[in-house]
Amino acid sequence: MSADGKLPGGMALYRRLLGYVWPHKSVFLLSVAGMAVVAMSEVGFAALLKPIMDGGFVERDDTMIRLIPALLMGVFIARAVGAFTDQYCIAWVGRRLIFDLRQLLFGRMIRLPSAYYDLQPTSSLISKLIYDLEQVAAASTMAVQIIIKDSLLTLGLVAWMLILSWPLTLIFLLITPFVAFVIRKASRRFRRSSEGIQQSMGGITHVAKEAFQGHRVVKAFGGYAVEEAAFRAVNEANRRRSLRRALVAAISVPLLLLIAGAGVSLIIYLALTDTIGAFVSPGTFVSYMGTILLLMSPIKRLARINEYVQAGLAAANSVFSVIDEPSEDIGESNPPRKVLGRVEFQNVAFTYPQGDQPALRGVSFVLEPGKTVALVGASGSGKSTIASLLLGFYTPNNGEILIDGIPIESYSLTDLRRQVSLVPQEPILFDGTIAQNVTYAQSGEPQIDLQRLLEATGVDKFSNDGKQGVGELGMRLSGGQRQRVSLARALYRPGAILVLDEATSALDVLSEQGIKASLEQFSSQRSVLIIAHRLSFITHADQIHVFEDGRIKESGRHETLLDRNGSYARMWRVQQAEDELHTDTLRQPLS
Repeated sequence: MSADGKLPGGMALYRRLLGYVWPHKSVFLLSVAGMAVVAMSEVGFAALLKPIMDGGFVERDDTMIRLIPALLMGVFIARAVGAFTDQYCIAWVGRRLIFDLRQLLFGRMIRLPSAYYDLQPTSSLISKLIYDLEQVAAASTMAVQIIIKDSLLTLGLVAWMLILSWPLTLIFLLITPFVAFVIRKASRRFRRSSEGIQQSMGGITHVAKEAFQGHRVVKAFGGYAVEEAAFRAVNEANRRRSLRRALVAAISVPLLLLIAGAGVSLIIYLALTDTIGAFVSPGTFVSYMGTILLLMSPIKRLARINEYVQAGLAAANSVFSVIDEPSEDIGESNPPRKVLGRVEFQNVAFTYPQGDQPALRGVSFVLEPGKTVALVGASGSGKSTIASLLLGFYTPNNGEILIDGIPIESYSLTDLRRQVSLVPQEPILFDGTIAQNVTYAQSGEPQIDLQRLLEATGVDKFSNDGKQGVGELGMRLSGGQRQRVSLARALYRPGAILVLDEATSALDVLSEQGIKASLEQFSSQRSVLIIAHRLSFITHADQIHVFEDGRIKESGRHETLLDRNGSYARMWRVQQAEDELHTDTLRQPLS
């Protein structure tokens, strides 16, 4: 969109869209050649009507009677060859265009900054990737095909009409201003209704995606009626907007045909009464009327072209608005160098783009190479924000983050993230095998034996040698199993820094201790930053920082913080009491 909030001009959008067709111009021009052959064959058929009537039926000319069937057959053969070339080549160009744009759009989407995803629902992006691009296909293939072929056909037929009787044709062309007026009015309506349809499709995708992904909650709480009502609302909005566009099409096309019909009626009257002194022979009249009838079809299609073009332009604007979004500034990758893994936060402050309260307020701490630092505190205290800033998902509002004494802004994002292995708070897996998830995006010679890693993290107990499919988002695995696979993925990735964000929240106490042992085995040379809710997992940390309201309230080792009897000690006592209660409950005999 432009700075004033208005959509860019239709011609500018269309020129940009057709710019993606130009790399395939050879196939496109072959399609245009086919269109020209189809148009000429239609005009040729109209032209043959005159000798058929005059030479065949009126004069009974033997030469014409023998020649005309062969000429007609030649016209039909030429039309068939032209139609095949036209339709297949334009379809090839259209699907190639959608392939190129879809690949470009997807590549741009996955490179958009995290702040963009915070403000845009992913369902809207999926709708652009699927529905909007199909609308673009209609504008770039069907619309172009109609514009070129039917424009050539219309020009050819009108030229033949002028040859047959230029006075009658000039009178017929008087309807042109009325046709242009109807088309201009319909274009504006089509554009507005098409934009509304794009938005409503995003709403349908959003509601459906939420319901499908949250199907367990829907079932557990009996939320069928709630979800059906929400879907009915967006579905109804889509229906209403689609009907508005259909109403414009239903009015504009018959109106154009009515105007054309009035012109035809006037032409017939003038020809029959010889009002303007333009007497024509029976063959000329039949050819003229046949030409007008042939002209109705391209006029009808050209009248509906606005429906496809305006829908495609609205979709193209939606697609290009994402393509034009600035990607993350990856920076230029430098030759790899040895990173020790010293992490330092210096008075870092940060507020999320959509937030009104700071997530971090002047946080400072140091993680020495090969050491372990743990961050604990209540939900929303700012712990996970530390991980997001360290990985360059966001940029601090104030302060600096340094790795080995170098500000992370001096690293390219590729080089930075190559050194930081993350176990995210939500263990996101991709549809594929466990082995594929553990080795995700890793190439070259592995530095860690995969089977030994699977055994150390306990993944081998359910992985069937890593060949088991995990399903969409890993839903075939339990929460604990997903966390184990996510941890194995981070450990398999080489890097000087390991970040664990609530990496054991779905594990029981015994499993948690096993994970601690595997961490000691595979991360002894790494700097480890643990963001944890369960304090039993971080008792071994070299330094523990307790967060509260975006600040570090207290710091020290586990024993030191217990002796201080502050916030950390209170959290420890509460969790110990909960663990003991849980253990006692398990020991109670069943009645």
